[in-house]
Amino acid sequence: TAIAYGLIAGGVRHGAGYPITPWSSIMETLRAELPKYGGMFLQCEDEIASISTALGFSYSGHLAVTGSSGPGLSLKMEALSWAVMAEMPLIVVNVQRGGPSTGMPTNVEQSDLLQAIYGSHGDTPRVVLAPKNVEDCFYVAIEATRIAREYSTPVLILTDFALASRIEAFDEPDLAQLMVDSKPDLSERGPDFNPYPLDRLTRHAPPGTRIASGKYPTATGLEHDEMGHPTGSPKLHAQMTVKRREKIKALGASLPAPELTGDDSGEALLVTWGSNWGPGREALGRIRTAGVKAGHLHLRHLHPLPNGLEQIFARYHRIVVAELNDEGLYGFGQLAMMLRARYANPQIVSVTKTDGLTFKVSEIVAGVAQHIEST
Repeated sequence: TAIAYGLIAGGVRHGAGYPITPWSSIMETLRAELPKYGGMFLQCEDEIASISTALGFSYSGHLAVTGSSGPGLSLKMEALSWAVMAEMPLIVVNVQRGGPSTGMPTNVEQSDLLQAIYGSHGDTPRVVLAPKNVEDCFYVAIEATRIAREYSTPVLILTDFALASRIEAFDEPDLAQLMVDSKPDLSERGPDFNPYPLDRLTRHAPPGTRIASGKYPTATGLEHDEMGHPTGSPKLHAQMTVKRREKIKALGASLPAPELTGDDSGEALLVTWGSNWGPGREALGRIRTAGVKAGHLHLRHLHPLPNGLEQIFARYHRIVVAELNDEGLYGFGQLAMMLRARYANPQIVSVTKTDGLTFKVSEIVAGVAQHIEST
């Protein structure tokens, strides 16, 4: 519910989806609410049609949303790759549940992170956010709409079953300040307009927009020049690949420092993401009460990562990442593996589990203690 109303506050008025537990409640809320704001939500025949319809809305100038859970996200990947190539703003919500395949539909897991970041074919950089609690679901949805518009890119929201099935109270948002009433920009474009300039962020002209030069752009999944026209130029493909990559890096450089609590240096830094924020916060209290100097870092922006994490990591002997997925073939959870690859820091270790239940505080405390003892 918080995600649905956050999307509305952020100016989303159109969307499309297909039912699946536990995403369906977002779809049902949007289907009931969007017509009140002059929009619509379509239930499509399958996941591929859903993301394709949502992309049609976005192409027409209306930032749109689609969503699913893990199995449905897999089906959306080809069209998501198109969205990256065409640099089309889009919101994709994934309410994670136990996997793989149809897995455990009513149990929690955080095993879709690498799929969200790397799941499409080719080099497809996009943005991934994860709310920490019910209140944050509302504000992460608004943040996703801002990023999608500003950087003309797909943004994935990774929530999970533990948040989807939870009730929390929080302060009423200041809707007068937050509400965005977004409409397609059909103002005339000048004679030098092109949607994919190599030196600036992409800005599309919705169909029906007058172009002063009389030269109209296209949107395609093929590699293209600055007007969107297909090209086989090796030089342009390299340049456009850099353009799509660098705008995501620029976003990372603009992100605020992540939330850090506890000691700003010490024996252990506990790192969490998603619904693990609450258990992680309580675990930190118990760890420090036991006399251990420790901190807790929670990440909302998972891709790109905020700048400066390496300086924070350097102040602790162990960086313990707690996440609800498997340790995999190499002994590390998905975020831990990504952080180790990014920072080449062997002190990054994992506490993982896959029983379909949220972390007990005691499980995190025991995991941190075990890693401290092994140093």
